[in-house]
Amino acid sequence: MKNRTFVLAIVLICALLAGWYIYVSQQASQARSVQSISVDWWASAHADASAEAFTHWNEDDPPVVPVNCAKCHSGQGFLDYLGQDGSAAQAVDAPAAINSVITCEVCHNEEADALQLAELPSGISIDMGSGSALCASCHSGTNAGSQVALAAQGYGDDEIIPDAAFINPHYAFAAATWLGSEGQGGYQYPASSYTNRFEHAKGVNTCTACHEPHSLRMRKDYENADLCAACHSNVVSYSDYRDVWVDGVDYDGDGAVKGIYHEIEGMRQFLMDAIQQYAIAQLDQPIGWADQYPYLFVDSDSDGAISAEEAVFPNRYLTFTPRLLRTTFNYQFSAKDPAGYVHNGKYMLQLLYDSIQDIAQIVEIDTSGLARPE
Repeated sequence: MKNRTFVLAIVLICALLAGWYIYVSQQASQARSVQSISVDWWASAHADASAEAFTHWNEDDPPVVPVNCAKCHSGQGFLDYLGQDGSAAQAVDAPAAINSVITCEVCHNEEADALQLAELPSGISIDMGSGSALCASCHSGTNAGSQVALAAQGYGDDEIIPDAAFINPHYAFAAATWLGSEGQGGYQYPASSYTNRFEHAKGVNTCTACHEPHSLRMRKDYENADLCAACHSNVVSYSDYRDVWVDGVDYDGDGAVKGIYHEIEGMRQFLMDAIQQYAIAQLDQPIGWADQYPYLFVDSDSDGAISAEEAVFPNRYLTFTPRLLRTTFNYQFSAKDPAGYVHNGKYMLQLLYDSIQDIAQIVEIDTSGLARPE
């Protein structure tokens, strides 16, 4: 009996050792070399030392990244924010070095590994877990709808705010879009409800589940888009992402059901048309948008477009009411997350729809063809 028990124990131990060996071998075969990871990183935006994101302050005197920009525009500044440099955590204490890109040690250190909470521009802290909290610390913008509400406080909806300026959510704020009403990134109208974070599908509900963290590209084959093709049969290449739709609703009222990207584009154009009508009717100063800072300009020739001559800083638009502040903020919010249709398309459409309805209280525009996602 004892011999039989001994033999069974030996067999069990051998089976466990064999299983462990197979597992370790598989892990080793799947592990990527440092060299291949480095190649991906060098080709990514995080490593682009010539990018405006890292060189914008090179001609300043002194040439440093200011405290309010350093967290996300200097690798040294992010280490300061984490407290990895020995300073207080969740704060930047000093201007940071220019041309300081996002290197390995910026994301791979003790404080980065321990980071669970993302501090958002809305003032909300959200537990996003290790990894996603690291991404969201920078990819959440610099302003939120709460700043718009604060700037408009004490003024009537259509009362001109003295010394007002356009409030810009910044750009590449994927986390703020993804979190929806949890992050309160957009200007959320008090009487409306908004969708929460976009629960995509099992296995693709974190930043790095979709984005390879070193190349920043979509995981798997970027060009053939097979990460998305698993569920979206129409996706055979990257360009097909924009044609993905899930509910068959014509949100922008143009008579055609299209991918969420195109529905957002249509709704955004509808909003800009409404904003331009409002600016003329209520403020007697035509407005236009151009994709360069500070984005909103006086449309001096009233042709509905901003020319190169008009898109200059001295011609920036400075006449704002609370209604114009909040609608232009949501317009910009929908424009400056280029993958917002993937991150949380319904949240984008809700913000745009509510902004259009806001202006429709003052300007006569037909919104009967529009639909709001629920």
